[in-house]
Amino acid sequence: MNQGEIYIFDGAMGTMLQQRGLQAGQSPEELNLTMPEVVESVHLDYLQAGADIIITNTFGGSRLKLAEYGMAEQVREINQQAVKIAKAACQKAGHGLVAASMGPTGHFVAPLGEMSFDEMYNIYAEQAQALTAAEPDYLLLETFSDLGEMRAALLACRDAGNIPVICSMTYTNGRTLTGAAPAAVAVTLEALGAAVIGCNCSGGPQELQQVIAELAKATTLPLIVQPNAGLPIVVDNQVQYPLG
Repeated sequence: MNQGEIYIFDGAMGTMLQQRGLQAGQSPEELNLTMPEVVESVHLDYLQAGADIIITNTFGGSRLKLAEYGMAEQVREINQQAVKIAKAACQKAGHGLVAASMGPTGHFVAPLGEMSFDEMYNIYAEQAQALTAAEPDYLLLETFSDLGEMRAALLACRDAGNIPVICSMTYTNGRTLTGAAPAAVAVTLEALGAAVIGCNCSGGPQELQQVIAELAKATTLPLIVQPNAGLPIVVDNQVQYPLG
């Protein structure tokens, strides 16, 4: 990334896949294997709309998350196929870079939870190694709410290879779920080797304005901000977002 330049990422993947055939209770990552053309169509739409960087369909691609759908043994296949799909979309569009997504496990590192730091590290190492072998342009750790889990994931990504790692956390009332302030997050992640630091989802653009301002004061690294379109609400059994 060049200093001072602005790069536009894509938008949500899950809601787009729901509109194109993803069934309730089905793993979004499964579509990388069963409906790759649908996943590619989402990428192409975002690239044609002006995205500079697209995010792979691997947010829930860790062993722990895939185990919820009986696919724990397909980590490598699912993640590498997702990068392949995204790269193909960039080639067809004639532009674009690929950020390989890794989301939270839903578990906490001890003492907040029952998982050890080493166990958490190993979960992310497996996914990071699979993604790194497929050679995306970036690894993207997104929607993390616990700095301990982010630390384990970032170290796993750094150990997997030399691909730059983007670290993005969620905030409520200016703090992560486990109480970390933006400045503390920035200092910690920069020291651990993050290439880009930022925030995503949360309550929407207004809430993240202050967070990104505080991050900017605490680091000279490039920043990423990807807010939700407001907090999700359920209407007629469908998840909707209030902002246009």
